[in-house]
Amino acid sequence: MKIKVGTRGSKLAVTQTKQAVAFIQNKFPKLEVELVEITTKGDRLAHHSLASIGGQGAFVKEIEYQLSQGNIDLAIHSLKDLPTIIPNDLTIGAVLKRENPLDCLLFKEEKMTLKKLPLGAKVGTSSLRRQAQLLKVRPDLEIIPIRGNIDTRIKKLYEGPYDAIVLACAGLTRMGFLEQETQLNYEVLPATTCLPSIGQGALALECRKEDASLLSILTEIEDKKTRAEVDAERSFLRMMDGSCTFPIGAYAEQLETGEVRLAGVITSYNGTEYLHETVTDKNPILAGQLLANLLKEQGAERVIQECQEHVRKTTLHETTTLSKED
Repeated sequence: MKIKVGTRGSKLAVTQTKQAVAFIQNKFPKLEVELVEITTKGDRLAHHSLASIGGQGAFVKEIEYQLSQGNIDLAIHSLKDLPTIIPNDLTIGAVLKRENPLDCLLFKEEKMTLKKLPLGAKVGTSSLRRQAQLLKVRPDLEIIPIRGNIDTRIKKLYEGPYDAIVLACAGLTRMGFLEQETQLNYEVLPATTCLPSIGQGALALECRKEDASLLSILTEIEDKKTRAEVDAERSFLRMMDGSCTFPIGAYAEQLETGEVRLAGVITSYNGTEYLHETVTDKNPILAGQLLANLLKEQGAERVIQECQEHVRKTTLHETTTLSKED
């Protein structure tokens, strides 16, 4: 059996796709795989903010189109990039074991921490979620947008105006940047400080619903614990809005009892309003729904609307520029 696997062309995307393919072929050595690199809108417009180009879905739409058309058989995504609503003819066939889902602060200076950063320090991130949670802890920080692949962002840290930048631990781990010999100055942010993006650290293997032979393979390699955790997180996101165009974070853990404990947060863009709850339920989907309802009772929908209005105003000029480029 031979399959075509689609991936973004970034170094991280190709690396994690090859790692996933190696895992599959270790279980099914007779499976032949051809990698197909696909350039997405998010890659083409790497200098623009995610909010102005449609959020995380900007990284997957072209790949899903090629999958639906039969030009590829399997797409491997960072799950945090995959919208909660996917095309009707497609399905998440499997989720692989999750890397560390937390965020990581990289510092220009040695022995630095979030607490030790000087007053008014410049921190690079284009994530509203990261921005809001950092500002809740350190409202004096100056948040500066930063885009690009991991290598580019690390280079910008040392050559640009940044005192620190925020990246996902999972990507840094997969690329080998957290190995001791790299000598990066970093601090892993605990979930109590910064709840991660929905699905962060997990890889989603997406295929066509009609592809029974491939689905049977994917079923055998899925990590059931990770699937339960990300199902809870995605259920929460789906109930709130289904996008990442406002500060929302969640972190689920499947307990030894089989129950899923899910923590979630929704904040204003500057972290001044901070809604946080934790729930536990045997059913991951119900856990997400329960968490969403609790936060809605606290005014989450108002906070989301106010944040999205702020984003619309701040990205209006950029969006107008994009429309001329497209």
